[in-house]
Amino acid sequence: MSAASLRPLAEASFRLEVRAGKGVPRPLNEPGRADPGEGYSWSHLLREQPDSRACLAASGLEPLIQEALLTPETRPRWLSLGSGLLVVLRGVNLNPGAEPEDMVALRVWLEPGRVISVLGRPMFAVQDLQRSLLEGVGPVDPGAWLAAAVRTILDRLGPVMDELGEDGDLLEEEVLRNPKAGLRRRVGQHRRACIEIRRHLAPMREVVTALSLEPDTLLGPVERAHLHEASDRLIRIVEDLDTLRDRAAVTHDELSSHLSDKINSTMFLLSLVAAIFLPLSLLTSLLGINVNGIPGADSPYAFLTVCLILLGVGGLEALFFFLRFWRKDR
Repeated sequence: MSAASLRPLAEASFRLEVRAGKGVPRPLNEPGRADPGEGYSWSHLLREQPDSRACLAASGLEPLIQEALLTPETRPRWLSLGSGLLVVLRGVNLNPGAEPEDMVALRVWLEPGRVISVLGRPMFAVQDLQRSLLEGVGPVDPGAWLAAAVRTILDRLGPVMDELGEDGDLLEEEVLRNPKAGLRRRVGQHRRACIEIRRHLAPMREVVTALSLEPDTLLGPVERAHLHEASDRLIRIVEDLDTLRDRAAVTHDELSSHLSDKINSTMFLLSLVAAIFLPLSLLTSLLGINVNGIPGADSPYAFLTVCLILLGVGGLEALFFFLRFWRKDR
């Protein structure tokens, strides 16, 4: 089934009845629940759609869980309540016109026979899960659904991390080859992206690690093993983000050092020019005063003589500064 044919479902609320990894679309009247051992029901809601709150109200969930699923701003966390799990995950924002570091929160309630997920904005990882279920190769129970969701989110994160690494290498090369002020904004954006993604993935790493160690009835040994592997991937990703952030800071410092050296060199040159012309300006100012007794006022060679004196004084000053400062710096 093509991605285009899934687009209307993926960008709207939907409900799938899942049996042996095969999802069948059903009307979204209310988040249903399958009998134990007969699969599960996955109800996916977009928070901003008008019927989402009504569907949650008809689901029989605790008011605390309903509010947690609809909270606009939240960080990765998990909560075990009775036989169910509330899990909040974060995935990169790959929607058109969005920045990947503006990560999307996926709020999920899992219990035997039922999965309810809520998004504020569409997420490609949810589309991937939906596609796998419609093709009959999806997770077979709620625990497997959670492991598959984490794995899919990390799979979508992989290309973004590769792009961040390539951008970091390119910026370092450009700074060393041709440092210019225009690179500051790009280095700052790269560093901010690393910081923003890490800010969401660091608590998500703790959530996945805790779930991999939680002896919950929803998570069997296989699911916990998958979550443990996902935890290792998250640890490596966070460490890579730390490295990219530190490299971006070093690149920024290197660029600032280059630009500062250029400014200092320019200011030094201007200072030398000003120092050379300061005595010459004093001499010409003295000779330009309108009083009697100016030397050479009646001589036809006075102007030429003054010009030669000024050239000589300027040359001596330039030679002095060259020997005193310029050659020493080289």
